[in-house]
Amino acid sequence: MNTDKIKIGPRWEKSKDKIWNETFADLTEETTTQGKEPKRRSLWFYAAASVAAIAIILPSIAFLYTKNEVVGRGSHLAVVLPDGSKVDLNAESKITYKPLWWHISRDVELKGEAYFEVEKGSTFDVRSGEYTVSVLGTSFNIFSRDGKYNVTCLTGKVNVSDKLESVILTPNMQALWDNGKLTSKDIDDAKESINWKQGKFIFVGVPLYEVIQEIERQYDIEVLPNSNLDYLYSGNFTKAKNPNDVLKIVGKPFGIEFKIK
Repeated sequence: MNTDKIKIGPRWEKSKDKIWNETFADLTEETTTQGKEPKRRSLWFYAAASVAAIAIILPSIAFLYTKNEVVGRGSHLAVVLPDGSKVDLNAESKITYKPLWWHISRDVELKGEAYFEVEKGSTFDVRSGEYTVSVLGTSFNIFSRDGKYNVTCLTGKVNVSDKLESVILTPNMQALWDNGKLTSKDIDDAKESINWKQGKFIFVGVPLYEVIQEIERQYDIEVLPNSNLDYLYSGNFTKAKNPNDVLKIVGKPFGIEFKIK
């Protein structure tokens, strides 16, 4: 059979460009649109994830961030806490607190001695080892050094506790750790507990070595006695410019001479 004379015409008369546009234009448009939607969803997803991460991380940072206020030997330091409460630190003392967490928990850790004037508000806790002082708004002095601990209430009401018991203090009362037990007692004048703020020191029946330790702390010196310090000291003095004058006052009743190393 001779096929040279057979001619087959095209089945459509449209141009190839028109056929392409009519057949594939919708497909191209749909593909383009579908390609964008996942991108929009991804942006929202990452934005939400970022917000969630920030919501988790920021409180953690606020809780973990702590601030230390430290005063060395021979000086005092006045500190204002985030709520306006005031703390006066005696020589060689330290407080630690969380300024970014303060609106949630007013919590202070103390090592040494400090006088607090607390603004009214939520519970205010001062922790010293196993002891805790809790108040709402009051003023008090805490001494916590070398296993000795006492709290003196000047105004308001103070709750002092350890792991086993607690005592309530009102003005002119003092709590102290005595013979393995937390006790409280009335005192004549609570303001005497903060005489150190004015450079005044009063001791009644205090071991002489503790008196010398306080002098060393206040003047940032090291004292060498020419005798043992197995005495109880009662007396008072002010912080003079020359520590030798103070040492003479303290040592004279016992016939002890002190030298500054």
